[in-house]
Amino acid sequence: MKNIKTRVYQKFLNPELDFRVKLFNVLAVAGMLAGVIMGTINAVNGGGIFNVVAGIGVAALAFALLLYSTISGRYKFSYLMTIAVVFFFYFPTLFFRMGGYHGGKISFFIFAVMYTAFMLEGKLVRVVITLELLFFTCVCIYAYLYPKSVTFFLDERGYLISNVSDMLFVSVALSVILVIYFRMYNQQQRKLDKQNAVLAKINRAKTEFFANTSHEMRTPLTVVSVNVQTALRLMKRINDDIKDPDMEKLLVNAQKEIMRLSRVVGGMLTLASISEDMEKRKIDMAVILFSTADTLLLLLSQRGNELHVETGKDLFVFGDADLLTQVVANLIQNAHAHTENDVIQIHAARDGGKINVTIGDNGSGIPPEILPRLFERGVTGGRGTGYGLFLCKTVVESHGGEILIESKQGKGTVVRFALPVSEGQLEGDAV
Repeated sequence: MKNIKTRVYQKFLNPELDFRVKLFNVLAVAGMLAGVIMGTINAVNGGGIFNVVAGIGVAALAFALLLYSTISGRYKFSYLMTIAVVFFFYFPTLFFRMGGYHGGKISFFIFAVMYTAFMLEGKLVRVVITLELLFFTCVCIYAYLYPKSVTFFLDERGYLISNVSDMLFVSVALSVILVIYFRMYNQQQRKLDKQNAVLAKINRAKTEFFANTSHEMRTPLTVVSVNVQTALRLMKRINDDIKDPDMEKLLVNAQKEIMRLSRVVGGMLTLASISEDMEKRKIDMAVILFSTADTLLLLLSQRGNELHVETGKDLFVFGDADLLTQVVANLIQNAHAHTENDVIQIHAARDGGKINVTIGDNGSGIPPEILPRLFERGVTGGRGTGYGLFLCKTVVESHGGEILIESKQGKGTVVRFALPVSEGQLEGDAV
């Protein structure tokens, strides 16, 4: 007996089965039992031979659909057959033959809508539920306008039995649906919690690996960089007759590549740290913009560039000050790299629930063929690492914002990013 129960459970209620499949299996069995019970009640309650046969017919249909769907796997067809035959034909027939809206069969209409909501999805569920509600409403109105179409019970006992039995059936059926649904939901949540715990552990290990690797790489990079710079200084002391211009050029290029690799290492560490808990707090973006601009003034002067910053009021966001500073710095440096003897404009203002920041230049612009992919990792319009804009996009989106770029070659580039306004997530002084 125990083996039979186990096999039935594995066949029809296996946890690996889809929720709708398990629900259909349970309700198909319930439909078989309900059909037999309703047929018996109709026989005892004087419901007539038609109602008795109809109850047995529903039980047979439920068994046939359960068998068909289990063998063929065409569960959606079985759902639709149940809706078409049982909900649009059998339930209204019982409604008219067992007291109309004075009896308990109107509760079957509620069950039909609930069942449909669980079993179907997408546009189909909206269409079918709308049709059901319209159809069931018309059925009730028709019964009101044409009371002779309804077969009423001869006494109150009939209504009592009908209402109580229908209430119990619908209550038990809906309870089964909700119990199965929430049991599956809890099982999935437990699985997700376990998976999230494992992923968090892996993520921490990944971040530690990047941090350790970054620090380990920075040390030899610094040593090599110092050695190259020392070699360049020594070469400048050598007489021009002995000095090899190609050697000096090679050393300069080596120094550039070392600095590029150093920026890649720093970018890798920053990207890894974004997935960890960021130190978010209330930040004034105006402070971030002005302080970053002051830091980069000397750099910009090397190419004759100026920086104009214009900000509005109440530019408070909730975020990590260091990461947002790096976003602003990256965007200014990108503009500087493509601009010479010109002005880089920064504008920030509040627009409803967002803080909009714009950084624009009149520089050389970006080739149109790479513009759509510019925020992808490793894509660059010059000699950069391809991490800068990818890093900016990652940071902005991790703060619930969005970023876009517009550029015309030879006419300049405009980068816009928007961040949500701080909603007072944490109290404290603004940065």
